[in-house]
Amino acid sequence: MGKHGISLKGTVDFASASALLGDLVKSFGEKTVCLQKGSEFCTLKPGETVSFEIEAERKKNRQKLVIELSWLDEVPVQEAEAVKITSVEPEPLPEPEPEPEPESAPEIEAPAEAAAPEGSPCLVVAEAPKKDDEPAPGKKGKK
Repeated sequence: MGKHGISLKGTVDFASASALLGDLVKSFGEKTVCLQKGSEFCTLKPGETVSFEIEAERKKNRQKLVIELSWLDEVPVQEAEAVKITSVEPEPLPEPEPEPEPESAPEIEAPAEAAAPEGSPCLVVAEAPKKDDEPAPGKKGKK
Protein backbone atom coordinates (compact mmCIF):
# COMPACT_ATOMS: atom_id res chain seq x y z
CA MET A 1 0.00 0.00 0.00
CA GLY A 2 1.41 3.40 -0.94
CA LYS A 3 1.58 6.45 1.26
CA HIS A 4 -1.58 8.51 1.28
CA GLY A 5 -2.29 11.39 3.60
CA ILE A 6 -3.72 14.81 4.11
CA SER A 7 -2.55 17.77 6.15
CA LEU A 8 -4.96 20.20 7.76
CA LYS A 9 -3.54 23.48 9.07
CA GLY A 10 -5.10 26.75 10.03
CA THR A 11 -5.95 29.18 12.79
CA VAL A 12 -9.33 29.02 14.50
CA ASP A 13 -10.90 30.33 17.67
CA PHE A 14 -10.89 28.21 20.84
CA ALA A 15 -14.49 26.97 20.38
CA SER A 16 -13.71 25.73 16.84
CA ALA A 17 -10.48 24.03 17.98
CA SER A 18 -12.43 22.34 20.79
CA ALA A 19 -15.09 21.18 18.29
CA LEU A 20 -12.38 19.74 15.98
CA LEU A 21 -10.86 17.81 18.89
CA GLY A 22 -14.33 16.59 19.93
CA ASP A 23 -15.02 15.33 16.39
CA LEU A 24 -11.63 13.64 16.34
CA VAL A 25 -12.22 11.90 19.67
CA LYS A 26 -15.72 10.77 18.61
CA SER A 27 -14.45 9.38 15.26
CA PHE A 28 -11.49 7.70 16.93
CA GLY A 29 -13.89 6.06 19.41
CA GLU A 30 -15.87 4.70 16.48
CA LYS A 31 -12.60 3.28 15.01
CA THR A 32 -12.83 5.27 11.78
CA VAL A 33 -11.24 8.69 11.39
CA CYS A 34 -11.79 10.41 8.04
CA LEU A 35 -10.09 13.77 7.52
CA GLN A 36 -11.41 15.74 4.56
CA LYS A 37 -10.42 19.00 2.89
CA GLY A 38 -12.39 19.77 -0.27
CA SER A 39 -12.37 16.64 -2.43
CA GLU A 40 -9.24 15.23 -0.70
CA PHE A 41 -9.64 12.84 2.19
CA CYS A 42 -7.78 10.20 4.18
CA THR A 43 -9.51 7.51 6.21
CA LEU A 44 -7.76 5.76 9.09
CA LYS A 45 -8.96 2.76 11.06
CA PRO A 46 -7.16 2.43 14.40
CA GLY A 47 -5.91 -1.01 15.44
CA GLU A 48 -6.32 -2.68 18.79
CA THR A 49 -2.88 -1.52 19.97
CA VAL A 50 -2.08 2.17 19.64
CA SER A 51 1.24 3.89 20.32
CA PHE A 52 1.02 7.47 21.53
CA GLU A 53 3.21 10.46 22.21
CA ILE A 54 2.03 13.64 23.91
CA GLU A 55 4.21 16.72 24.18
CA ALA A 56 3.39 19.92 26.06
CA GLU A 57 5.64 22.96 25.76
CA ARG A 58 5.63 26.59 26.95
CA LYS A 59 8.02 29.20 25.55
CA LYS A 60 7.57 32.87 26.43
CA ASN A 61 4.08 33.71 25.15
CA ARG A 62 3.61 30.53 23.04
CA GLN A 63 2.14 27.23 24.26
CA LYS A 64 2.05 24.02 22.25
CA LEU A 65 0.32 20.64 22.60
CA VAL A 66 1.32 17.87 20.18
CA ILE A 67 -0.55 14.57 20.15
CA GLU A 68 0.70 11.70 17.97
CA LEU A 69 -1.10 8.38 17.67
CA SER A 70 0.08 5.51 15.49
CA TRP A 71 -0.75 1.85 14.95
CA LEU A 72 -0.11 -1.00 12.58
CA ASP A 73 -2.73 -2.46 10.27
CA GLU A 74 -4.29 -5.59 11.63
CA VAL A 75 -1.83 -8.45 11.56
CA PRO A 76 -3.30 -11.95 11.29
CA VAL A 77 -3.04 -13.72 14.61
CA GLN A 78 -0.79 -16.75 14.46
CA GLU A 79 -1.81 -19.63 16.63
CA ALA A 80 0.73 -20.40 19.29
CA GLU A 81 2.26 -23.85 19.40
CA ALA A 82 0.53 -26.06 21.95
CA VAL A 83 2.25 -25.89 25.32
CA LYS A 84 2.03 -28.64 27.91
CA ILE A 85 3.50 -28.57 31.39
CA THR A 86 3.78 -31.83 33.33
CA SER A 87 6.20 -33.64 35.62
CA VAL A 88 6.39 -36.62 33.23
CA GLU A 89 8.88 -36.71 30.37
CA PRO A 90 7.40 -37.55 26.98
CA GLU A 91 8.44 -40.64 25.04
CA PRO A 92 11.26 -39.82 22.62
CA LEU A 93 10.16 -39.33 19.03
CA PRO A 94 11.36 -41.98 16.56
CA GLU A 95 14.27 -40.79 14.44
CA PRO A 96 13.24 -40.07 10.85
CA GLU A 97 14.46 -42.53 8.24
CA PRO A 98 17.07 -41.07 5.89
CA GLU A 99 15.78 -40.26 2.42
CA PRO A 100 17.27 -42.40 -0.36
CA GLU A 101 19.90 -40.59 -2.44
CA PRO A 102 19.04 -40.04 -6.11
CA GLU A 103 21.36 -42.17 -8.23
CA SER A 104 21.26 -40.18 -11.47
CA ALA A 105 22.38 -36.74 -10.25
CA PRO A 106 26.01 -36.28 -9.14
CA GLU A 107 26.30 -34.65 -5.74
CA ILE A 108 28.36 -31.50 -5.32
CA GLU A 109 29.42 -30.88 -1.78
CA ALA A 110 29.80 -27.27 -0.69
CA PRO A 111 32.30 -26.23 1.97
CA ALA A 112 30.79 -26.32 5.47
CA GLU A 113 31.04 -22.54 5.91
CA ALA A 114 29.02 -21.96 2.69
CA ALA A 115 26.25 -24.40 3.54
CA ALA A 116 22.82 -22.85 3.97
CA PRO A 117 20.80 -23.72 7.09
CA GLU A 118 18.16 -26.39 6.69
CA GLY A 119 14.91 -25.03 5.33
CA SER A 120 16.70 -22.05 3.80
CA PRO A 121 15.42 -21.01 0.37
CA CYS A 122 19.00 -20.26 -0.70
CA LEU A 123 20.80 -22.24 -3.38
CA VAL A 124 24.36 -23.16 -2.42
CA VAL A 125 26.87 -23.63 -5.23
CA ALA A 126 30.37 -24.95 -4.66
CA GLU A 127 33.25 -22.62 -5.58
CA ALA A 128 34.96 -23.29 -8.90
CA PRO A 129 38.48 -24.69 -8.51
CA LYS A 130 41.10 -21.92 -8.58
CA LYS A 131 43.86 -21.84 -11.19
CA ASP A 132 47.39 -22.53 -10.02
CA ASP A 133 49.21 -19.60 -8.53
CA GLU A 134 51.77 -19.75 -11.35
CA PRO A 135 51.98 -16.56 -13.42
CA ALA A 136 50.89 -16.66 -17.02
CA PRO A 137 53.75 -16.81 -19.53
CA GLY A 138 55.41 -13.43 -19.98
CA LYS A 139 54.01 -11.97 -16.70
CA LYS A 140 55.79 -11.45 -13.41
CA GLY A 141 54.74 -13.64 -10.53
CA LYS A 142 53.49 -12.45 -7.13
CA LYS A 143 56.16 -11.79 -4.53
